[in-house]
Amino acid sequence: MQYNRFHASTLLAGSAMALALLALAAPARAQDAAATELQAVNVEGDSNGDSNGDSIVDIPAAVSKSDRIKVQERYAGDATQVLRSTPGTFTREPADQPGITVNIRGMQGMGRVNSMIDGVPQTFSNLSGHGGTFDNLLYVEQNMLVGVDVTRGAVSGAEGMGTLAGAANFRTLDVDDVLLSGKDVGVMSSVRAGTNGFDYSRLLAGAARTDLGEGEMSVVGALSDTKKSPFENGAGIIYPFGGDQHPKSGLFKVNLAPNSDHKLQLGGIWYGNEFLPGTSGYNWVINNQTYTAKYSYTPGDDLFDLHANAYLNITDMEFDGTNGNVSSFDGRKGTNTTTGFDISNRMRFDLNDETELKLYYGAAYSRDRYEGNAKRGANPDGTLVKAGTFAEATISRGIFDVTGGLRYDYWSLDGITGYHAPGSNGCPAGGEPCPIDTLSRSGSDLNPKVTISARPFDWLQPYITYAHTSRPPTASEVFYPGGHSFDGSSDPINNNPNLLPEKSRGVDLGVNLKGSDLFESGDEGWLKVGYFHNRIRDYITFDLDTDGTMRWVNVEGTTIMKGVEIEGGYDAGRYFAGFSVTIADTAQPEGVAAGVGDVGKLPDDFATLDVGMRFFDEALTVGGRMRYTGKSKQAYINEAMAYNLPSYTLFDANASWQINENAKVFVNIENVFNKDYMKANSGLMDNYNGIRNGRGRTFIFGATARF
Repeated sequence: MQYNRFHASTLLAGSAMALALLALAAPARAQDAAATELQAVNVEGDSNGDSNGDSIVDIPAAVSKSDRIKVQERYAGDATQVLRSTPGTFTREPADQPGITVNIRGMQGMGRVNSMIDGVPQTFSNLSGHGGTFDNLLYVEQNMLVGVDVTRGAVSGAEGMGTLAGAANFRTLDVDDVLLSGKDVGVMSSVRAGTNGFDYSRLLAGAARTDLGEGEMSVVGALSDTKKSPFENGAGIIYPFGGDQHPKSGLFKVNLAPNSDHKLQLGGIWYGNEFLPGTSGYNWVINNQTYTAKYSYTPGDDLFDLHANAYLNITDMEFDGTNGNVSSFDGRKGTNTTTGFDISNRMRFDLNDETELKLYYGAAYSRDRYEGNAKRGANPDGTLVKAGTFAEATISRGIFDVTGGLRYDYWSLDGITGYHAPGSNGCPAGGEPCPIDTLSRSGSDLNPKVTISARPFDWLQPYITYAHTSRPPTASEVFYPGGHSFDGSSDPINNNPNLLPEKSRGVDLGVNLKGSDLFESGDEGWLKVGYFHNRIRDYITFDLDTDGTMRWVNVEGTTIMKGVEIEGGYDAGRYFAGFSVTIADTAQPEGVAAGVGDVGKLPDDFATLDVGMRFFDEALTVGGRMRYTGKSKQAYINEAMAYNLPSYTLFDANASWQINENAKVFVNIENVFNKDYMKANSGLMDNYNGIRNGRGRTFIFGATARF
């Protein structure tokens, strides 16, 4: 595997920093630690709070959150299953591609959904093969995840800049995920082993905190890897297109808080993997680096709740070897680099005894650049810059809250229209392809948002939101070079410099309900029900243009996507349940070559039900899950040739036992009844090849130790 030395050195530096601080903090607080009483361990439960400590059932918006218990113990770290258990949220999931593509309300790829790791957009894509896609691919090692947050519809703040349908943020390990309560130094180790292609998974993390002035300093470092092999489907047939893979990852975070007002976090996460997608034909080598610097000033007054963030993401891709059937693009290299920053502040004013005003405002900037070599194929070079300002004002009086918001989004796009092959049109023979011309585009949009909510009772909160969103065309669409650039050349005739941004006008109508002591003393229940209706103009799809050329074009008229999303939970201590239901019509426009660009169709309905019980003072938890996926379709050429997929229902089981404060063991069983099925929205080639790609019955056993 060809990993860059810079990645390894970065990882080693982070790990060394963690170990050094462990040594520093141990003697500094040994006496305090010895005198500290260990607090009770929270062995179960979903933390449905947002970054401000609010529960999602108190937020008048379509938001969902999954915590570490759900991600790591109930779903064995499988982020795609976590997303598919979230209302209005799905994934594109070919069985041979570990990259995650998030779909929200029927829209995915090209920046329609802002997919992030620790708040950093992940915008890499690589079109390869007739079953390829320009969808954004997010790479994260499963052991590093501690939560996934999803916002559907218009997104406030920097995360909503240039985003059409919503955002998903994958949160990674931090200091408090490693340290036991009351401890200042700690180590956490987790290991899993399984059957049916799940070989093993390992995590080793260390963390420490120590005094820094009036505040503290803390650091965490982690290493993880997961080994997978080809798996059998429910019919006992080995799925042939998803070969071995062994993702490896490292992480470090340093938190500096000299006092209660100021905090600075510096972090980095690295991911490396090598895999051979049968649908692509080429061996992919992926290296992904994400670096963050996050500052906050929170003095506790009404004027400042200031946050400033800067980030860098670099994704390197190389084709290193093939499956033997193809060779033209072996040696392809491409680098996607994203840089950005944002700043925001919150203020609060009491206008009178009954009226409160809250302000939220800020600005953001991001720059995405893709550069490939002569074997870039259908992946054009280009740079997309997005910048904007945003502001929201909320007036609260009596039972009502009214929020008005306005964001200004600017974008500019630069790229190369095409290339002459070496030895043609004056391009020197034996060298690299020669650029034909450069092209620049820019534009801007004003996107308003209005939300009205009420709290007539403590247990009831209805709300309605009307919002505009937009997303600019990408370099992949505007500078599309054609699909068969075998010699490095490309023709500007496939470009479309006249593409317009996609624009959505959406309505969200919802109600939040919560209560306690519903059926017995001490129990709690909550429910979020929402309806969305989005009208999208200038939807971009791959189609035959008016001049008879295949390119990315704006669809005439209005594309309508609508549906109902329901999510809820109940916890009585001894037993608990959670569920989500989506019933929607999210059909998207199809061009005459739909499927060649891999246009997937979501099921109109899908649902998840989780139930469980706790025993022995809640130390032992046993649970089960039902996953229902309705009928779906994979587009191919035209309506008559499309693949219509039947619905399917799967059952899973899980259990965990908190042996003591230091050790926990757990087990997961996926597809308990070994059902044979084809996954919805799993890509054209999986359907074309005709072998069902749903994983058969799989056992995974694991244990976590913390000291």
